[in-house]
Order: sequence, then C-alpha cells, then structure tokens
Amino acid sequence: MISLLAAALLAAQQQVVDSATIRIHLLGHAIGSEQYSLRKIGGKLALTDTFSFTDRGGKISLATSMELGAAFEPVKLRSTGKTYRFVNVDADVSIEKGKVRSRNLDESSTFEKPKDFFAIASYAPLEGQALLIRYWQSHGKPRTIRTTGDSTVRVNVEDLGLARLPLGGDQVMTFRRFAIDGVAWGREIIYLDEKSRFAAAVTRANLLPLEGLRDDLETANATLFDAILADAARSEIAIAAQTVLTVPVVAQRDFALVGARVIDGTERAPLDDATIVIRDGKILTVGPRASTPIPPVAKRVDVRGKTIIPGLWDMHAHVALPEWGLAYLGVGVTTIRDMGGEKGFLTSFRDAIASDRVLGPRLLMAGLVDGSGPEGFGTVYADTPEQGIAVVDRYHAAGFQQMKLYTYIKPDVAGAIIRRAHELRMTVTGHVPRAMTLASMVDSGTDNVAHLPVRGDTASENFKAQVRMLADHHVVIDPTISWTELLGHANTTPLTKFQPGFSEASWPLRASYGSIRNPGDSTAAERSLRASLAAIKALHDGGVRIVAGTDYGLPGFSLLREVELYVEAGLSPMEALRAATVVPADVMGLSNEAGTLEPGKRADLVVLDRDPLSDIHNIRSSHWVVANGRMLSTAALRRAAF
Repeated sequence: MISLLAAALLAAQQQVVDSATIRIHLLGHAIGSEQYSLRKIGGKLALTDTFSFTDRGGKISLATSMELGAAFEPVKLRSTGKTYRFVNVDADVSIEKGKVRSRNLDESSTFEKPKDFFAIASYAPLEGQALLIRYWQSHGKPRTIRTTGDSTVRVNVEDLGLARLPLGGDQVMTFRRFAIDGVAWGREIIYLDEKSRFAAAVTRANLLPLEGLRDDLETANATLFDAILADAARSEIAIAAQTVLTVPVVAQRDFALVGARVIDGTERAPLDDATIVIRDGKILTVGPRASTPIPPVAKRVDVRGKTIIPGLWDMHAHVALPEWGLAYLGVGVTTIRDMGGEKGFLTSFRDAIASDRVLGPRLLMAGLVDGSGPEGFGTVYADTPEQGIAVVDRYHAAGFQQMKLYTYIKPDVAGAIIRRAHELRMTVTGHVPRAMTLASMVDSGTDNVAHLPVRGDTASENFKAQVRMLADHHVVIDPTISWTELLGHANTTPLTKFQPGFSEASWPLRASYGSIRNPGDSTAAERSLRASLAAIKALHDGGVRIVAGTDYGLPGFSLLREVELYVEAGLSPMEALRAATVVPADVMGLSNEAGTLEPGKRADLVVLDRDPLSDIHNIRSSHWVVANGRMLSTAALRRAAF
C-alpha cells in the first residue's frame, strides 16, 4: 500500500509538460530525428533529449539531459556525442551556490554565475534552443546571455515578430519567429508555436544547412517545410541588409588608389608606385603614378607601401548564411563558386548581393544532383537520363553556371547531364560517382573534378597516366587541401599553428574545429599532407589546371591557407596567386571581365599591407577590399562577420 502511494505521488510530481519528435533535415533531405520530453518534477523542469541522424552513411547522435528551474534557469546540463561528423561534444555544466562549473571535452572552468546565463553546448539539441528563448523571455529579454566560462562569448536573442506561413489555398499557420546569434556561427532562425513550444529551426550542422520541423507539423502539411525555408531566408537577408550600415565605406563610385605596388595577375612583372583609377565598379586605368591622370571627381586613396592583387576566388564553397559574405570579403575573396546548398537561399542571397542589398562576393553556383535513396545527398535527384536532363534545365533556368555530380549518380545519367549542360553552355564538376571511375567520368566529358582524385606514388606509371589523361582532356581540379589539413591535423597540433584567423573566429567555430579528435600523431598527419601536396605539384607540372577551393573550413580564412599550401607544394607564389585569381576566372568563362587588374575589368581587388610574392603568408595582411564598386576595411568586415 505504501509503495503504491509513493508511486502515485512520484507520478504526480513527474508531470510531462511537453514532448515531441522533431524531424531533422540536411540540405532539405530528411535524415533523422530528435525526440524530447520535458517533465515537471516538483518545482523544477527536466529535459531528456536524443538527437540523431545519418549523413551519407555516417551515424551522428547526441544524448542530452538538462535540469532547469521553474523560470527555465539552468541547474545542470549533460550532453555527449556528436553534432556533425567531426564535431564532438562532451559537456557537463552545473550551477550551485552562485558558481558555474563547466566542462566540455578537455576544457573546464569555474566562475561566478553571471546575471544572465544559460547552459548550452551546441546548436543541438534543437529543443535546447527553444528553452533558451523561454529563458530569455522569462528574464526580461536581456540584451546578451553568457553561455561559457569565456566572458567574451555572448548569445543574442531577437524577436522577429509573427510569421504567418501559407499552407496552401487560403490557409495560414502563425508562429513567433526568433533569431539566435552566438550558439552556432551566424544567426539561426527559430520558430515557436502559439503555446511557445518548439516548431521549427533553420540552422547549421557545423556549416551545412540543417533544418528541424516538429513531426506533427510536417506530416500535417507538406508545404509548410518549404514555406519555413523561404521565410527564414528572407529573415536572414533582411538582418544582413542592416549589417551593411555597420561597415563604413572608404570610397565608392569614382576613386583612385595611388602609390601601391600592383601585381595585376598577368604574366607581367609587378608595377611599383602605381595608380589604379576606378569608375562605377570597373577599372578605368592602371599605370605609373607619375603618368596616370586621375579625374578631378575621383577620390584619392593613399596606398603607398602597400601591394594590390586581384580579388581572390574560392572555387569550392558551401554558403549557408549571409555572414559568409562578410567573412569572404573580410580576407579579400571577391568571387565564390558555391558547390551545393539550399537553392532557395542561394538564389536569394545571390540576387541580394547583386542588387547591393547585402555585402558579399559575386556568387556563382554549381547545381548539386545525386541519385535517390537513403544515402543520397540533398534533395535534387536524378535516376534516369530524362530526369538528369530535366534537373539541368531547372538549374539553368535559375541562373546556375555549372552542374555538380554527386556520389550515387549512375553512369548513363551522368552522361546525359554532361551533354545537356554543354548544350546550354554550362560546365560540369563534382565528385567521382561510385559507379564510375575517374577515367569514365573524364571520358563522359566532365570539365572539373572536385577535391584531389589522384593520389599515390607520383613516380608511378599509373599516376603519370592519370595526370596525362586529365591534362589531355583539360580537366580542372580544385584540391581543397586546406580542408584535408584541417580535418586531418593531429590533436597535439594547435590550430593556431597553421590555420589563419582561428583566434579571430567566433566561439562556435573555434569550439567545433577544436573538438576534432584524430588518433594519429603529428608525424603521420604531416606525412599524409606531404603526399597530397606532392600530388598537387605533379598535377600542376603535368599541365593540369589547379583552382583554389576550400569546401568548408574556416570561412574566408581557409582560402588563404589553400593558397599558402600550394606554395608549400612547390608552386611559386605567383602561380599560387593565379590559382586563386585568373585561372578560376578563365575556368568559369569570365576572364574577359575578371581575374586580372586591367582596364575595362571589374574592380575586384585586395590591398595588402605586405607583398605576397616575397612571402606568400603576406596574403593574410589584407587592409582593404574593393568589390561591387565599394572599398571597405577588411578588419571591419571580419568584425561584423565573427
């Protein structure tokens, strides 16, 4: 009798106040779920949450438990697992007697509990972000909330008002929309329903677009997911448009850069004490300062002692939020080729940049297509030649310049995509599909191949034959070696030793990349990297064109590291710079308007404090960038991005 009474009392004390399943999507593709239960135990709340998904065959899971006060103030947090393939979480946070004890992996701290504090270790669990908003609402909507032992780390929550989203016909559903900045890198958009329950989130798994939608909402209406994606893109771009006002313009329209050393990207020698005159976003003249006239209306900018190079290109980007634009411009990247992202966001962001609503580099795009199935990537699939042709037509109509083949494309489908793309004057890049070899992909007519498809003994006949094949067919390679180095570095090697900008990056990026755990030692990591660099040098010497690309990495900064690694591979500084300027412009069919500093071309350029030809690491010394007709401080851009 006593045990039954105790059980009844315990059940009464452990009331479930909220529980749900959240369907998780990566690039719009449903890949897993999060299941949570929020119980009331006495005067406190207890969260139990399991978050898991499968990405291209890899299982990702995170288990979280959390104890909160009645007003959502944190008491304890335990979270362990992964939030992405290489992002590890092992966090313990407890608040007792006014002190916070915090640990994640091998970093720990104890500090006085700030007035506004919430325990959160990553973007996941998604329900944790809903609870963060509930905390913010219950504590007077503080301007910032601290989340770690680092007093410089702050999270900002912003109420973006009601979102009335169409469900088809005359039906609408109303949510309250919030922006959270500081949990993941860049702003996330979170939706709560009329009862303040989690409804949806548009965020990122590391840097890939990830979305969550409560299962009952997704199954009730098939169009709601697309409506949320479109609404989130509009919200992010609207916020980014306000950021334009925070970055002062040094010069615009008509101005002249006077007195610098100019490396124009051609085969010509650098020109010392030069003047570049810019009018309406294009280069009017380039020449010696003493003999180059400057129109009276042009503003003079003194750049004596500095070096000017063409704007840099990242030929393997994945852009998932507007902050990418600021980060890229902040290191001197003025053109990027996106290699697979959310189509709706990308086209909106491209158009916003082109119309000067937001700051960012020129955005070129390769449309991702994969075969269908549980391990297919993204949401655009083609399993037959007819489907492949239709996909090409859709991307072409949306203004994409290339097609990108992915892992599960079949050989006959790849051939149909390549032929149709060429008919429409698009080019084709991508991975080597599993059902194909590098040779069969080249024979099918691909123009580019992503990453580094040729490895091994560079002196072997097999390696040399593959290099000849690529060169004979004019196939272009973007090695993304900086990404290989970042993912493969030994745990004992600090990221600050090789990765530019790591100390400038925001806490979520530092935490994500700092969580990488590799079992090998520094000698093994160095040996692997040197083998890849040898392959790059052999490709270059064999006549294969190399273009700089990063895949992911540290936004913007990793492109600088990519160029540095080409010099470590044995390319000259000028050859490495050309791999990130004129060669990409030529590969994309744009060498008549960009890639070098010549009259009539776009005024896309970087003003460096030091000469990269004397030391390629000087590529890190950007001072100003000129893009879209404006001259901006790169330091100011990076502050706005990070």
